[in-house]
Amino acid sequence: MPISENGLLLETLLLTPCLLPGYTSFKESKASITVQPQHDETILFFSIDDNSNPDCRLRQRLWGKRAGEELCDLIVFYARGSERVLCFVELKDNIKDLGHATAQVTNTYTHFKQHLRLNNYYTAKTFISAFAGSLPQEHQKYHRKLLTVFKGENNVESNGKPDELGDFLQPAALKGNGKVKGGKDRSFRVRHLF
Repeated sequence: MPISENGLLLETLLLTPCLLPGYTSFKESKASITVQPQHDETILFFSIDDNSNPDCRLRQRLWGKRAGEELCDLIVFYARGSERVLCFVELKDNIKDLGHATAQVTNTYTHFKQHLRLNNYYTAKTFISAFAGSLPQEHQKYHRKLLTVFKGENNVESNGKPDELGDFLQPAALKGNGKVKGGKDRSFRVRHLF
């Protein structure tokens, strides 16, 4: 039953095995990510891909019985002060699969936001990371598509390193000189793909 019929999107994430309490890292096949939250940050991992977490059932909430829809691996929720970020994460063994990863995060976010009434209260981001490989020739095309969907360069990382997610989640206004007020130095490194 699609989410518009039963309104259980947040309940699905928070009250089912989608939520991974206490997780600060995640591994899918060979690829992984890790985050070291600061004392004033809240970070929640939601494993939403029913191939690796069949009990989550977010796919059924978004699309009902319709088959063939692309779904990303994780949604990562970040909060600090009044800032809220929902980050759609896809992990690949090889970055040559950037086109498939782009389709997965784009499709998940596009359908997710249709059912979330809090659209003005969070920033949507995407983080794609791979274990190995070289960027495909079409990487600029995929990156531009992500920039359009996620509304800007600060919201897209299409070739992230496993330990860069924490820096990426922070809103641009908090990054400043790399120092997190009251926390450790987490210098933000801007990496250009082209």
